[in-house]
Amino acid sequence: MAGQLGDGTLREAVARRETLVREVVGFIHGHPELAHEERRCAAYLGERLEELGLSVEHGLAGMDTGFRATLAGAAPGRTVAVAALYDAVPAVPPEGGIRPVHSCGHGPVSAGVVGAVAALAEQRDKLAGRVIVMGCPADEIHAPATVSRGGGKLISARAGAWDGVDAALYAHPEPISTAWTASMWMRRDSVHVSGTRDLAAGAAQPVLDAASEAVSSVRSLPAGSAVLEHLELDGDVEVGGGMVATATFLLWATGEAGLDELGDRLRRQLAGTWSTGEPVPSITPDARVRAAVGEAITATGRTSVEDPPALPFATDFGAVTRKVPAALVGVGRSDGWSFHTPEGEAQFASQAGIESALGMAEVLALAADRLTSGD
Repeated sequence: MAGQLGDGTLREAVARRETLVREVVGFIHGHPELAHEERRCAAYLGERLEELGLSVEHGLAGMDTGFRATLAGAAPGRTVAVAALYDAVPAVPPEGGIRPVHSCGHGPVSAGVVGAVAALAEQRDKLAGRVIVMGCPADEIHAPATVSRGGGKLISARAGAWDGVDAALYAHPEPISTAWTASMWMRRDSVHVSGTRDLAAGAAQPVLDAASEAVSSVRSLPAGSAVLEHLELDGDVEVGGGMVATATFLLWATGEAGLDELGDRLRRQLAGTWSTGEPVPSITPDARVRAAVGEAITATGRTSVEDPPALPFATDFGAVTRKVPAALVGVGRSDGWSFHTPEGEAQFASQAGIESALGMAEVLALAADRLTSGD
């Protein structure tokens, strides 16, 4: 599958935009904002894309911090959409509370998208079709606003924002370079237990016992398949007063049936009033889009892993892949990344993060060129 613009031409154009890529990484890292609160980062990215000649619409799918930016080529062709991320990880420091930090690579992700579009914009007089940047808030699944509202890719897919797109790409720093074939399914299940509290020595404490059971119940499940995400206790301090416990579990499985099995096992272990969340599905990759990504990875001098293992986590990009032919792109680093740690925060702000952004820019530009103009 050949591109219209030429691999060498696009790679050289990306290299010329290293300063821009470095500036974007620096801004995103210097302005960490939690899910659905990314106002400065969304505005900044919109401004940089407008400078490149894209038309920018803010308020994607009713999300204040979402946007859609369009690069129109001079020749007829297909429409390719690229997802940009810019929310921070809600880290929990030892003193408590939530501190937004960029330890998941969203600075390089945003910079990679901007770098790719900058390279394509230089060739807009030869570019076929359109390239759309989907600014998607709320990628971090455990951020409070993501839990309550949903992720940006899921919300935009439901709203029809990806309708009319011929191919979708979403790139992320990873240990290997590949177009992933599968991710985990995810669901949140919650249980509510109510009763009374007796302050007498040795008295039964059913609600406190339920809270303790919530902590221990995930230990009998397969490793990594469920975590106790949140536990809240509230009660009356008077003797015989009411008390409640609410526990939320995050479940992972390789399919929806696996989520149901895990949920059933938790219900057998912990009595109470249960509620079942909406499942987040696995990605469904498209063979043609994966092939274009594999060619692009190889053309940048990297080795494309054609049969990668399944991603060990869930992503709301799965909702997009069920509406549009798509690929979730990994651009690898042999030393890997320390995701969601202070070390990872430093890595993504370092030269390694810049190089990752440039690598993603190359792969995205070459893949988009193939997909907008290829047969």
